[in-house]
Amino acid sequence: MNERSTSGTRMLLRDNQAWFDPDGVTTLYWDDATKVLTPDGLMKTANISLSWNPDTDSLAIHRVHIIRADQVIDVLKTQHFTVLHRETNLERAAIDGRLTASLQITGLQVGDIVEIAASRRHRDPALGKHVEAVWNFHPTTIDTRLYAQWAKTMPIQWRAMSGLPMPGQTSTGTNVTLSMTAPNLREPVLPKDAPPRFRQANALQLSDWKDWAEIATLMAPLYAKSAMLAPGSGVSAQAAKIASTTSDPVKRAEAALALVQDQVRYLFVGLNDGGYVPAAAEDTWQRRYGDCKGKTVLLLALLRALGIEAQPVFVNATGFGDAIPRYLPAAGVFNHVLVRATIAGRVYWLDGTRMGDRHLADIQTPAFRWGLPIQSAGAALVPMMPDPPMRPLGVTTLKLDASAGVDKPVPVHAEFVVRGDGAIGMHRQLDALTPDARDRTLRAVWRKSYDYITPTTVAARFDPATGMETLTLDGAATLDWQDGALELANMQLGASVDFTREPGPDADAPFMLAFPYYEETRETIVLPDKGRGFALDPLTFDRTIAGLATHRKGGLVDGIVNLAVSRKGVAPEFPAKDAPAAQQQLRLLSHQHVYLRRANVKTSS
Repeated sequence: MNERSTSGTRMLLRDNQAWFDPDGVTTLYWDDATKVLTPDGLMKTANISLSWNPDTDSLAIHRVHIIRADQVIDVLKTQHFTVLHRETNLERAAIDGRLTASLQITGLQVGDIVEIAASRRHRDPALGKHVEAVWNFHPTTIDTRLYAQWAKTMPIQWRAMSGLPMPGQTSTGTNVTLSMTAPNLREPVLPKDAPPRFRQANALQLSDWKDWAEIATLMAPLYAKSAMLAPGSGVSAQAAKIASTTSDPVKRAEAALALVQDQVRYLFVGLNDGGYVPAAAEDTWQRRYGDCKGKTVLLLALLRALGIEAQPVFVNATGFGDAIPRYLPAAGVFNHVLVRATIAGRVYWLDGTRMGDRHLADIQTPAFRWGLPIQSAGAALVPMMPDPPMRPLGVTTLKLDASAGVDKPVPVHAEFVVRGDGAIGMHRQLDALTPDARDRTLRAVWRKSYDYITPTTVAARFDPATGMETLTLDGAATLDWQDGALELANMQLGASVDFTREPGPDADAPFMLAFPYYEETRETIVLPDKGRGFALDPLTFDRTIAGLATHRKGGLVDGIVNLAVSRKGVAPEFPAKDAPAAQQQLRLLSHQHVYLRRANVKTSS
């Protein structure tokens, strides 16, 4: 047995068992055996922490054993678990009521094997009698096992991802049994830089949902009920106030969204069926806090009171959304909900948990890949990807005044303008800093891109009306002439990329890109003596490589250098067959710098 491990431990056994009852109860049993290989492994293994939600789960701990050579030590004979209510995610604005059973094993030694067997009984009232489960198996485990059983009358389906041996299904009497053994489960070979749908491995899922529509049909009444408003309620009064100011449905929707984003703080509430059941709109408004469900319901109530068509849509906001169609229908693949509003035939995606959305026209379709509209019938997954941006999301402008000479420090003014989500995120981060920390951070940002500039002053400002964050710099630049040539920073077009992949499943999968993406850099240099004696390298470039439309243009006219480089993502991914040529082109371009040249070293000063 190979006992080398970078984690200081080696998992010897992972035995999973599950029983699914027709009344919606799932019992999950697991038996783990882990060997401690190093002192660092002691720290990880000796601390046992098991958490559960008492509203939906009950936890039973069957045994904790230390196996030392031929000796078996029953830890629970001398030690006991402590049950804690810690709310470990409070710093992330979440309360879920989860309990944690904690135990620090005493006397554990390097070379010991720790065996833990426990079970969790689960039933979520919001899901009714539906059951679903997914196991993500740990690679390098010596012995992996799965045993699951359910009644023949239950329409349970299962799906195994790549990397697992095919499970066996048998029927005995009134039950169906699914079993699998996987000795020495290997680390999966996943296609590098591929979209998430090609990176699912070593997972097995069970679900009894017939289709995605069945999930939406079950959830629709929960949202309809929570969005209902009583006559004279506080939310109705807010809707009436908005209606009195404008009859334009777009402006009404903007006002409703601003109300939910600005006056109701985010706090995830997972208590009392809060995992799937949204709080009533009026409750969320009175509390002035709510999670994505509560904020969505409040926004739905306002929009509907204002005569605007709207419905909730489930999404996955952690980057997993691209993989959703590869999984069996399951409510658990979603972790966020937002609003799809329709005004004059145009769809707008409104998220009450965001901040700073002021104009519907500026709100792009979020890149969640897939969403599930919550409606009483006929729901199906809908694609959710923005179009390529029409204007740059980030623009850097650099102006150097070398009119008095190029061999001395020259005055510089620079601006970096960010739009969209990037601007909102940057504003939040900078706004949370003290003035001194903000100044240091801004100087570091500029130094990273332009280390030849010595800043005198740096500043940042946010415009709530446009949602734009602007960073500014004023200072002096020392121009580094080498043999009569000045390399112009950030004007090269390529990069030292690596688009190679190891052989394996889905090696021909497309490569994923940052999307939406559109950046532009502009540089202006005012030269002395109206530019006499200076020349600029040929600049024009216009080509799409690896899904990026790349442009460069500029020239030297009347003693002023004007340059512009832009990179725009035209799609969220590009075909693997294009990768070898794209890699070669980008690497070649990375060495093709842009130079400003002068005929002689002497210049006016």
